[in-house]
Amino acid sequence: MSRTPIREALLRLSRDGVLENTVGRGFRVRPLDPGELSEVGVILGALESLALRLSPDPSPERLARLRSLDQTLETTRGDASHCLDLEDEWHRVLLEDCPNRRLLGTIASLRQVPRRYLAAYMRDAGRLSLSTLPHAKIIEALREAGPEGAAAVFDQQWRKGLAELEAWTARRTGSEARA
Repeated sequence: MSRTPIREALLRLSRDGVLENTVGRGFRVRPLDPGELSEVGVILGALESLALRLSPDPSPERLARLRSLDQTLETTRGDASHCLDLEDEWHRVLLEDCPNRRLLGTIASLRQVPRRYLAAYMRDAGRLSLSTLPHAKIIEALREAGPEGAAAVFDQQWRKGLAELEAWTARRTGSEARA
């Protein structure tokens, strides 16, 4: 493989906030930062909730796809990357009927930040999979109360998950600072 596609990939990862680019020194993975997670998490949660509220009532096919992805995620053990891919796909399917394409593009870009933190969390905590209980609650609310009701449940579940990840990140970065 030539250097050009590798350099382009590194520059993209740098733009996405995964890598730091230091002129003359190259690239390195950015350290985890509780402030970054908190800032992006609040924005992403609000944008995903907005996209859900803008979406029409879900079709039975979309609900079935969400349940199927959730069942696959539930049975996926030991492969953090696959779990995270399924998590991203679940969120994409949840929001795919939102008519605001620019909003969906912004969400897709921002999802890279918590994905990095979730991957580190899963490795550090020895977690073999992600909990699907929040998804089940959102699917049920979507089925019973439509996008508006599901958005309220989404907000609650998002804040709970974000708080857990922020607490872990703060503990981890605090212990690294003391080492």
